[in-house]
Amino acid sequence: MKRFFLFLLMVAATHIAAMADEGNVIEIVYDGTTATVNKPETANVTVTLNGAHVSVSSNTLSEEYIYKLSGSTTNGSFFLNGSYKLTIELAGLQLTNPTGAAIFINCGKRCAVVLDEGTVNTISDSEGGAQKAAIYFEGHPEFEGGGTLEVRGNSKHAISAKEYLQIKKTTGTINILGAVSDGIHCGRGRFGDFENNFFQISGGVINIENVGSDAIDSDDYGRMNIKGGTINATVDVLDGTGLKCDSIFEMTGGTINITVNGKDAEAIRANYEARLHGGEININIAGDGSKGIKCKNKVLGSSDGPVFDGGTISVDSTNCTVYIHANDLVDALTGDENKIRAISADKDLIHNYGNIEIYAYGTLSNPLHSDTEVIRKGGSLMISQAPWKFYHGDFQYDMTSYVELALSESQMEKSSDYAIGAFIDDECVGIAMDGYLRIYSNKADGGDVTFKVFDLTNEEPLTVFSVSRDVKFADGALVCSPDDPIILNCSSFLIGDANSDGKVTITDAVAVVNYILNTTQGTFNFAAADVDGNGSITITDAVSIVNIILNASSADVKERRVSEKVGLDKDPD
Repeated sequence: MKRFFLFLLMVAATHIAAMADEGNVIEIVYDGTTATVNKPETANVTVTLNGAHVSVSSNTLSEEYIYKLSGSTTNGSFFLNGSYKLTIELAGLQLTNPTGAAIFINCGKRCAVVLDEGTVNTISDSEGGAQKAAIYFEGHPEFEGGGTLEVRGNSKHAISAKEYLQIKKTTGTINILGAVSDGIHCGRGRFGDFENNFFQISGGVINIENVGSDAIDSDDYGRMNIKGGTINATVDVLDGTGLKCDSIFEMTGGTINITVNGKDAEAIRANYEARLHGGEININIAGDGSKGIKCKNKVLGSSDGPVFDGGTISVDSTNCTVYIHANDLVDALTGDENKIRAISADKDLIHNYGNIEIYAYGTLSNPLHSDTEVIRKGGSLMISQAPWKFYHGDFQYDMTSYVELALSESQMEKSSDYAIGAFIDDECVGIAMDGYLRIYSNKADGGDVTFKVFDLTNEEPLTVFSVSRDVKFADGALVCSPDDPIILNCSSFLIGDANSDGKVTITDAVAVVNYILNTTQGTFNFAAADVDGNGSITITDAVSIVNIILNASSADVKERRVSEKVGLDKDPD
């Protein structure tokens, strides 16, 4: 009996709560040129209708109302003026205002924005208007709910808030389809008010493209907190930014994927300090003179003078991968050079934990840069560099090869880092060091593959005198292996000097025979031993070495020794 009584109480409580919620819900349904408003009689609000333009004046100071918006119109809007927190529920809304902002909330308080599960809500404003955004909050919005929101800002920003803006864990998807200025903008404009001036994401997915300035901007001394969720952004404009904040950028979770196509642009910029404590960052830079992660030593001040400055980046556990396939940018008028960087700090760059991978292809700028000091305490760091522009994502097909360099002792002593580039029709289609080299193409049968080698330490190309075999691109193929590599001869060695001792003697012929019998001992220079240059070692090469010793080599062999292998022009005398 007690259980039944408790059950009745629970049902009654639920019913009362539902009635209370219904008493707080104001429904607005758009239908073409009109809108219908259903509100409780007790609601302390005044509603004005002008076609499908809805204006609400809220007089409550203690009751939180839920404004549920649905339906469709190409000539409507929602404007609210009040002084108390509220909730906007988007329940399948297609709203376009050809004369101003589509949604304007003027309350100075918290505004919960709920995206109803399973709904798609599309919002856009007018072109050339004076409004700050398609959706504007004179307060601080908090987004939640599993639905989808699509916004286009045709005059300035897509979404803008005067104070902080939060994306909560339960949020579904927000698509910024375009904006004349920023995709998402927030900023309080009060120096030192870091508590109420920030952008924060804890969940959901944000996709941003076609913006005229920054994808997300936490302006006016604002912070940026990345706690979870996923941000996908594309920066296509000159001097644009993916994620920009005027003070502290802090990441403890989530995933950031940014593509920078614009010149002199940045994927992530902090004007005081960048603290990377977790999550994952993936950046693809194709714009000349652009940066991956940049921290400025920007002096933040007031009328009394400077307050503090910054410029430090600390990587504690965030995994960062940056691809660069661009060059430094030279100003056509001033001649000033803007260096392209993967990670750049105006002060210290401190790597404590986390994995950093940098693939810097193009101008040989320092990819990991600090104006003061790069301090490495832990974590893993991998940097692959080459002077040729290359990005694997530009190609449809690939194959795998295994490549080794044949170098002289002097080359090996003076440098340890060599970049190997694969080329088809003068286009770089793959880059690696000694070892496995993935080769790409946009044709399943991509044609002949050639190779180039670059000395990264001395910043100079090496001549590839010969390649041990011809290579043709074939999608999915495996060409050579560690036991049978493609050998690139970059050494101006003596032809026939199979054991690399600086002279051609009978021991070199013996070394060739031992190689053929698979009994090689000590150093063996494949390219030097391949006297006839056919890409294989046979008894003919041993005979040719004997002929060299007896000074009986043919004129064409002598010619190849000088011009092809040493890379010198013939003496005209």
